[in-house]
Amino acid sequence: MKYFFTVGEFDGALAEFLLSQGVSSRILTSLRKKPGLMLVNGKVAFSDCRVKTGDEVTINIIDKTADHEPYLDQQVDFLFEDEHLCVIDKPYGLASIETRLYYSKSLPNVLAAKWGREFSYHPLNRLDKDTSGLMIVAKNSFAHSKLDALLQKGGVKKSYLALVRGILPEKGVFDFPIGEKRGELKRFVSVDGKTAVTSFVRVKKFKAASLAEVSLLSGRTHQIRLHFSHAGFPLLGDSLYGGDTSLISRQALHSAKLSFVHPFTQKLMTFESKLPDDIDFAIKRLEV
Repeated sequence: MKYFFTVGEFDGALAEFLLSQGVSSRILTSLRKKPGLMLVNGKVAFSDCRVKTGDEVTINIIDKTADHEPYLDQQVDFLFEDEHLCVIDKPYGLASIETRLYYSKSLPNVLAAKWGREFSYHPLNRLDKDTSGLMIVAKNSFAHSKLDALLQKGGVKKSYLALVRGILPEKGVFDFPIGEKRGELKRFVSVDGKTAVTSFVRVKKFKAASLAEVSLLSGRTHQIRLHFSHAGFPLLGDSLYGGDTSLISRQALHSAKLSFVHPFTQKLMTFESKLPDDIDFAIKRLEV
């Protein structure tokens, strides 16, 4: 994938210019390995080449690809797609990455049915297998690098809907550091863990349950599930963290809203995903 830049007010090394444009140091290292992957005004250039205002810079991103076996028995909805990225609505039960447990039946395998077997897979936000909803997948390492920088600066706005046991306050914040043990799936709250902050607003309350809109101020594995469980409000269906499975058989968690400024077109992208049938059914049962 080729990317083109026109140098603005700048006078210095090509490497410095590319770093200022969001090219990560890792990508810059890969560009240095093969002559011809960086051009200035159409001529082969090296990272110490001087560039100045008005110069035209081209980089050619060549990512290492993997062979993904197509999985035809599952589909995902594409809400947006261009040459840089796509936004999909992932169904629950589909793993975000291919592992030995989900070999040939994960999201990249579903994508292979549309994109072909050979491609480089760059998910920005990985959802647990049984968490449904919106995901961003970059199509190359540079697009991923730009999106990740946006994410780290809080420029990717995400919110989830969670159905939990108990009556939540109208709003609140959980600030519990999260730890892990090697080889264990379950996370735990630990003073020695990584900082993790979750905010929520109660959307609806039932006799003994609540529906909450949840936002993450950090992105740790199982963060929402662990935080609500630790606070005494486990997600319905979440057997790993003490949730009641009588109404739903997986954690009642859905990535419902997503917005960000497209890192290349600078257009505001906003997406919403409706609750899947199983969470909607659980809500209707609670309303009875």
